[in-house]
Amino acid sequence: MKKVSKILSLFLAVLLIASALTACSSKEEEKKILVGVQEIPSADYLARTAGYIDEAFSALGYEVEFLTFSSGAKLNTALASGEIDFGYIGSCPVANAIASGIDIQAIYIHGIVGASESLVASEASGVNAVADLKGKVIATPFASTAHYSLLNALKANGIAEADVELLDMQPADIYAAWQRGDIDAAYVWEPTLSELTANGGKIILDSADVADLGYMTCEIEVVRTEFADEHPDLVKAYASALEKATQLYISNPEDAAEIVAKALEVSVEDAALQMSGYVWDTGEVQNTKYFSNGVLAQTLYDTASFLVEQGSVVSLPEKSVFDDACNNIGIAD
Repeated sequence: MKKVSKILSLFLAVLLIASALTACSSKEEEKKILVGVQEIPSADYLARTAGYIDEAFSALGYEVEFLTFSSGAKLNTALASGEIDFGYIGSCPVANAIASGIDIQAIYIHGIVGASESLVASEASGVNAVADLKGKVIATPFASTAHYSLLNALKANGIAEADVELLDMQPADIYAAWQRGDIDAAYVWEPTLSELTANGGKIILDSADVADLGYMTCEIEVVRTEFADEHPDLVKAYASALEKATQLYISNPEDAAEIVAKALEVSVEDAALQMSGYVWDTGEVQNTKYFSNGVLAQTLYDTASFLVEQGSVVSLPEKSVFDDACNNIGIAD
């Protein structure tokens, strides 16, 4: 009987130790922030490579893990499943996410897209203007900001989708197709854009031109609403890290370019060129120009309307849904 009692006591001790270890493990997991990123040289990339995001979370006792995604569509899937807490995505995928019922909040605008996303044509294509695209093969990642800009540029120039052959390709696949000569043109972002221009590509127009036509696109940091409600301090910390990166670029673009160049393994000149393809606004300016006056919410609503027309989104929610997702929880006072 004593032997059985000793065995039982030993068994209970093992259970207690295992339980304690599991609790510690769970606690450690809870102290890790999962962030979805894309390798695009804007405020997020600078904040990440300069160490600002790590520093911001470390100060609150958290560690951060960055998960890289090749497109906003794939990042949306991770947000929907709870695989990540924060995510860097373009305005088109953000609009798609909100319209599809993914509960997220926009907390910071990394940059208004300009020359960093462009329509580029090969020398052999004979394309010198948008009007020359009829009958050509054009690649772009579908449901992205590039796709949105491309289709609106075609529409503005009287070209129907049926007049061109559109291929849904991710940036790495676009570069491979370009090298094989399978495509005539592509609408894509940095750094793939620079790779195409370095291989005989010619810029036909960029997203700043498309914005002038009334179709603005931007890069946005989002957070799952459930996570934001539970950890408002972490949301503020992330936005502060992004703001620090923006302030660095505005005050000292040379230093910012050196940091990004080292991370991307490109020349400082190339990094500076890629970073200049965005309009970098401080949080205060963002609040005035895009958040508090409803411009960002309207842009996302209009973008979602476009996606419904394209069949990428089943239905369009009320405008209030987009207002609720753009209430400025990251940079508001």
